[in-house]
Amino acid sequence: MTEARTSQPARRRYVRDWLRKLITFWTLIALVSAVALLVFADVGEDVAERSTTQVDNAISAWFVGHQNPLLYKIALVATWVGSPAVMVLLAIAAGVWFYGRAGRRKAGVVVAAPAVGGLLSGLIKILYGRARPAGAALLDERTYSFPSGHAATSAAVVVTLCYVLARERMISWPVAIVIGGGVPLVVGLTRLYLNVHWTTDVVGGWTVGLFVAAMSAALYEWLRRIAPPAAGEAGAAA
Repeated sequence: MTEARTSQPARRRYVRDWLRKLITFWTLIALVSAVALLVFADVGEDVAERSTTQVDNAISAWFVGHQNPLLYKIALVATWVGSPAVMVLLAIAAGVWFYGRAGRRKAGVVVAAPAVGGLLSGLIKILYGRARPAGAALLDERTYSFPSGHAATSAAVVVTLCYVLARERMISWPVAIVIGGGVPLVVGLTRLYLNVHWTTDVVGGWTVGLFVAAMSAALYEWLRRIAPPAAGEAGAAA
């Protein structure tokens, strides 16, 4: 009986250690990348086949039907905050701050995210050549519709930044998850509310941005592995 009792904690420790080795940040990055690619492939195929028109039109009509002057102005401000230009400035500011506090490698990861995200979404827009909803003409937004550049860039920048901040123990993981998920969500919804994008545009943008963020996180983990933080940096992050 005693041997059986002592073996149970040992077995539990073995299971915990095995799970800890299995569920690593690399595992999380691989899963997020795979899910983002699969969702984008599915949505992109439907958009190419124009099989999303009924759903996109229905959701667009619902948002347009619930517009009011106050919420419209709020959405305009929120969509400006989440614009690629502002996100690039945020990434550069964060990169400069990281450079002064924790080293060049983190700055490079954060600054690279919006550039790659914007480049990818721009190339895909040209590839699909999808027309925007009617609301885009009111705001003079003339680029193609799929995927949403606002959704892609905000997801790429904010998720990358929150990941690095959490890994550096500057914010907690719950805070990182709330901010990293909440900001791109709000930005994407403003694009629907303003009637400048279809729902599938926003979903496609989120997946592009999430994939870029996952690749940025992978680069961060690789740099962290080959160039561990110096003693001063480690003490500051602890």
